[in-house]
Amino acid sequence: MSLLTPRFVPAPDLAEIPEALAGIEVQSIARGLVTVDALVKKARSRVVLANPVSPGKFLILLDGHVAEVDESVREAERVAGDQLIDRFFLPYAHRQLEPAVFGVLTQQLDASLGIIECGTACAGLRAADAALKAADVTLTVLHLSAGIGGKCWFAFAGDLFDVQASVLAASSAATAQHLLATEVIPNPHQEFLAALGL
Repeated sequence: MSLLTPRFVPAPDLAEIPEALAGIEVQSIARGLVTVDALVKKARSRVVLANPVSPGKFLILLDGHVAEVDESVREAERVAGDQLIDRFFLPYAHRQLEPAVFGVLTQQLDASLGIIECGTACAGLRAADAALKAADVTLTVLHLSAGIGGKCWFAFAGDLFDVQASVLAASSAATAQHLLATEVIPNPHQEFLAALGL
């Protein structure tokens, strides 16, 4: 028996960011494994993450060409059936998003900070993509599921008006069902940023 926490590694080769990113969260680990098998049989998508996550859910992330990822995630949703918790499909996902899943983040100091908290990893990634596309902001923190009850939170930095616009876009994309909280810090203190690792 292993007591290791889920690790989002090894990171795929992201020298070239694929066109599309998608994900699906399944209530049952067993159904999650069956779902992975089904989606890779359906189309030539690349599974970049297939792990149990808190609190005993199964998270699958996949990337590739738009049409193939769309076909795979539709099949995954069909196979997950009543065990489906949430899903997302992002054709032409923002270039910062997928590297951030694997810890490749940009530090941006002396900027306002927007913080979004979502009930699922899929809602968080959907919201983060919308935030990044809405305005000139930089994703600085992304925390998926592990150790936080299956939730997702992320933070992004930029000029105050850009951060406010991105918060609105992220809130809409997450949907009311999965959006838990939004916050804006106009002038974060350096000690606070250091505590976040920024």
